[in-house]
Amino acid sequence: MNNPKITLNEHDLPFWLNNDDIILSVSLGCENESVSEGRSYFEANIDISHCFFSRSLEFSGIGGVIYISASSYSMNVNYSMFYNCVCSSSGGAIYFKSSNSYLRMICANRCSCGTNCAGHFAYLRASLVNKVEYLSVSNCSHTTSGSYPIYLRSGNQRVDNTNSSMNNAVFVSGIYIYSSSSFTSSHCTFSNNKVSQNICIWIQSSSDTVSISYSNIVHNNSPSSRGVIYVAGGVSTKLMYCILQNNQNTLFCVSSGSIEVSHSFIDHSGSFSTSIAVSTTNNNSFTNAITYQLQFFNSLHCNADIPLIESKQKNTHYQTQMNSFNVFYQVIILMIS
Repeated sequence: MNNPKITLNEHDLPFWLNNDDIILSVSLGCENESVSEGRSYFEANIDISHCFFSRSLEFSGIGGVIYISASSYSMNVNYSMFYNCVCSSSGGAIYFKSSNSYLRMICANRCSCGTNCAGHFAYLRASLVNKVEYLSVSNCSHTTSGSYPIYLRSGNQRVDNTNSSMNNAVFVSGIYIYSSSSFTSSHCTFSNNKVSQNICIWIQSSSDTVSISYSNIVHNNSPSSRGVIYVAGGVSTKLMYCILQNNQNTLFCVSSGSIEVSHSFIDHSGSFSTSIAVSTTNNNSFTNAITYQLQFFNSLHCNADIPLIESKQKNTHYQTQMNSFNVFYQVIILMIS
């Protein structure tokens, strides 16, 4: 009996994880996109794209839309939106505790977790690969309650072209990086995040060195002495080619480890650091600078200020039909002044 010939296109290929691992996955449909409350996915491998999840009521429990806690699952979510996804515990939209997590081209707006819980939008704990790319998270939690709009724990972590802005929290209003095997981040913006206690960016890694480069860290606060940027766990943190300006209160705090800032623009009027383990001797400028124009994700609920010129958009946008209306996706340029 002859085997049938199977032809694959680019959308059928297994998704990327790292140089050594790929996950063969079966695509799922967009389930329970717009319902009053409740999960769409529970304990399964997930490979979805072009979904629009919205909720009107709080889900009582963990993970408002996606809940995965078994040891061998993988999650791949692309070109999707999460709007007003709220739960009473951790992971307002996504609670993931398994092997591999990859979020790309995602908009999360007005999501929130419980008062003493973690992950307004997503709680992502992946033992192998934990990556987000072109993720926009904004207006998470309407009050300063709960913590961490984005919570990344464990695994080899990358956060690129991510915009975490205008979020509220008790502490850690921008992003929480914890116990990563490795961590790199580039071309991100953390802007206008408000915290009632402390910290916008928390970095605690088991890696020897972590790096953040070409990023805007502006207009954030940290009322206590723990700093807008907090480093713990003995890790050496390198901030390179970053713009840090108009942040309030203490800028840096090092519990253990060190921070090295180089080739960056720093304009700060409050307390600079609570530790001598912060080095700024390598080619920095202590003046105000125009923030980077960076590529982020634009969609219905995650708008950006300056779109790409139309003639250059051909390979960077995707238009699809969702429910009964069209939603336009594109990679855009955002400039925060």
